[in-house]
Amino acid sequence: MRGGFVRVHAAILISVLAIGAHAADPAGDAAATAYKATLRASPYVTAETCAALDDPKKANLMDGLLFFLARACGRQAEFIGQVESVDAGFLPPYLEPNTDLNVSNPASDTGSTRTQSETSIERDPVTGTLCAAYNDSFHGVTQNVGFSGFSRSTDGGNTWVDRGAVSADDSGDPSLVWRRQDGKFYYAALRNGGLALFRSDDDCQSFVLVSQFATNNDDKEIMAIDNEPTSPFYGRIYIVWTDFGSGSRIYSIFSADAGATWSTQLAISPAGESNQGAWPTIAPNGDIYVTWLKWLPPNGYPTGNIEIPILRSTNGGVSYTTLTPATTNKINPRESAATSSCGRPAIKGNVRLLPSPQITFRNGYLHTVYSYDPDGLNTGDVIDVFYRRYNPTTSTWDPEVRINDDATTTDQYQPTISVGSAGQVTVGYYSRQLDPNNLQIDYYSRTSFDNGATWSQPSVRLSDASSAIVLDTSLATCYHGDYDQQLQDDNGRAHYLWSDDRASTPDVYTDRTLVGTNYLLVPVTSSVAVCSPADANYTVNVNQFLGFSEPVTLSASGNPANSTVSFGTNPVAPGGSSTVTITTAGVAAGNSIIDISGLSSPGAVVQTTALGLSVSTAAPAAPVLNAPANNATVVPVRPTFSWAAAPQGTNYVLEVDNEPTFAAPLTYTATVTGTSHVPTSDLPSNTVLYWRVRSDNICGTGPNAATFTFTTVPLPGDCPIGAAANNVYSTDFEGDNSAWTLGAGSVGSSNWAISTARPHGGTNAFLAQDLASLSDQRLISPAIALPTGQDPLALIFWSDQTIEQNGATACYDGAILEISTDGGANFTQVPGASALTDPYEGPVSGSFQNPLAGLNAWCGDPQAYVRSVIDLTSYAGQTVQFRFRLGSDISVGRAPQG
Repeated sequence: MRGGFVRVHAAILISVLAIGAHAADPAGDAAATAYKATLRASPYVTAETCAALDDPKKANLMDGLLFFLARACGRQAEFIGQVESVDAGFLPPYLEPNTDLNVSNPASDTGSTRTQSETSIERDPVTGTLCAAYNDSFHGVTQNVGFSGFSRSTDGGNTWVDRGAVSADDSGDPSLVWRRQDGKFYYAALRNGGLALFRSDDDCQSFVLVSQFATNNDDKEIMAIDNEPTSPFYGRIYIVWTDFGSGSRIYSIFSADAGATWSTQLAISPAGESNQGAWPTIAPNGDIYVTWLKWLPPNGYPTGNIEIPILRSTNGGVSYTTLTPATTNKINPRESAATSSCGRPAIKGNVRLLPSPQITFRNGYLHTVYSYDPDGLNTGDVIDVFYRRYNPTTSTWDPEVRINDDATTTDQYQPTISVGSAGQVTVGYYSRQLDPNNLQIDYYSRTSFDNGATWSQPSVRLSDASSAIVLDTSLATCYHGDYDQQLQDDNGRAHYLWSDDRASTPDVYTDRTLVGTNYLLVPVTSSVAVCSPADANYTVNVNQFLGFSEPVTLSASGNPANSTVSFGTNPVAPGGSSTVTITTAGVAAGNSIIDISGLSSPGAVVQTTALGLSVSTAAPAAPVLNAPANNATVVPVRPTFSWAAAPQGTNYVLEVDNEPTFAAPLTYTATVTGTSHVPTSDLPSNTVLYWRVRSDNICGTGPNAATFTFTTVPLPGDCPIGAAANNVYSTDFEGDNSAWTLGAGSVGSSNWAISTARPHGGTNAFLAQDLASLSDQRLISPAIALPTGQDPLALIFWSDQTIEQNGATACYDGAILEISTDGGANFTQVPGASALTDPYEGPVSGSFQNPLAGLNAWCGDPQAYVRSVIDLTSYAGQTVQFRFRLGSDISVGRAPQG
């Protein structure tokens, strides 16, 4: 809990600005921690769903679902953290000169579990934003929120910002796409035993839940999207996954309305098979291809040989037909000792292994990567990486290519693939080739520059440092991630993501390789807004690679009606550039994406890029205000302001003030792109306020809307309008705080202290950390004489809490307020009925030795700053002291928060 300033006035108002809490190293009792996790997850399972854990063939095939069911069904002891890391010892030399970058931010992680793995990456070609997704156990275990994290880069991957958790209750297994039809990122993840879709409306700064579309023992969902405007299924979202509620069948589903509704789930693998790790891709004509990992009969999983099936749908996912497999009857890769330790197929170092394939369709070919044991079980190599491509025109597969070109018998596994428009096929994979003991991992890539026909270039080490496998004992046994993804951007770079353990915990890293072989079209500015009839002007660079010298002729498509597109230089010599001018006279207002194509001569090499265009024809008119209605009363202090869209409005400026003239400084203002806004801070309560909105665009700023007025709700502790508060005592903790003391009876390794982190106002706040061990932390105020005849009397403080909850209406750890009227000799808890705002969440659990067991307490988890008002009227005429207490039990915490 955290405290900021205390004010007491004639309604007696004591405002402790900040009573909060942060997350500690969970060094507490492991059994208690496991039991709490079970209680939280158990509402989402039944005896039937938990029974899936009794079938080793099902349980050992599971990915993120295994962790969820182990917790929900109370079976952590069987499936969580049962194998420890192996000491690798050897450290290979430094080889690779480029600097790897953290995508996830390890500095923000605390606690003993902070593993990031299983990555996905996408790019908005209009804004250039890169969005990365990954599992994050710091969020899922330490913070006990959703298991999926994400990061954002707006400079082409030079820097990354960790944006935190995607949601409060997902279970990981991320899959990320960008949808051209609406220009938004979509994020699929496991959720409560099923599958859910999230959407970003702000270019990968945050995500909101769109829908949950599957609900029964579902696992490892991967998403693809039809972004080809000429496809009959343009904009359709496809997801494939494994359903352990029906054995281990692969299912497919699609949405034609951005996840609002979904097709009927379609089983695309036969019943009775052992399958996992499905992966979809979409061809430009709208055909959908799906692959996965299949264990062949008669043994099936886990000892049977493996196959990589390929299916295709030509009707938008309504039905599928089976094609020739990419490969079949290959040895399921596994190392005997690790497999015995992990209880499922694993490689040396006790890393569980799912050698699932990946596919992508580009340039007329289906490109596939996969792994298997190339030379027999328990001899020679355990696992290598292979590539193969399929020609749908001839229905034939080209010969298989071994991607890892090392001369060792070490492990190479978990490949990723992407393909550029000029035929650059990039494959990334984990490799142990630098370690003669076959334990330390590095990350490598290899590139083909002719659509996978040949692989003349050697593999390249990407990781700056080798690292030993670190197994997180808070996660599924032997877990170290089951897949990654990569992409190629429009600037000739392949972006790779992987998880390695150089910092003693798995973190997500990235590196890039240049993959241009001839030329690429790279806009200097990819999106322009203009006021018609002005022209939209761009510059497109024709970047040159490997001395390519064929002139490139540029052309455009997709430009709006009545516009024309012209090029300043055309054709363009590689290494040069051309201006692109789009006329807008007579063009209707709106947004467009214009495709720019390059065609070299005589080699006929085609490259493409995209330009964004926003056209306005006039400044916006005045918006029409909706809510709060004019002259509304009892309006919340954080109302939802809404207004009708102004024609051609791009941005909206909301202004709120206590004067109708809106003289500076304003009470509140915000600039938004939508037609509604909720203030990010409280408006003054019990106050007459005025509000207005105006809109702007590239043509100019429109007029203000007609002003509305409203009166905010009176809150407990407010004086009537026109009356003034009489402060009896106040403090903001910015000066001498010696009158505030630590109470006798405090126990634990931490106690209340002044902190400069996250104050409500000023620079200081009192902080008590919610430890992962037993504590009773007590902070006592100075004596305060309460007057008589000044009703109502109130203590007011601001509290910011991150304290371990036990569901929505109970606490494991908790904070309470106590009062003394005898000089501090005795304290009694302020009853819940006296809390006029922010009531106690509920009782503190008695199961884990919390010193506040059985008492009602606060345990926001988290709860942003809220104004708490405590009725003190019954104590009028007495001298009182207040004692703030935070009690933590023997396991789990939220330190350094509190």
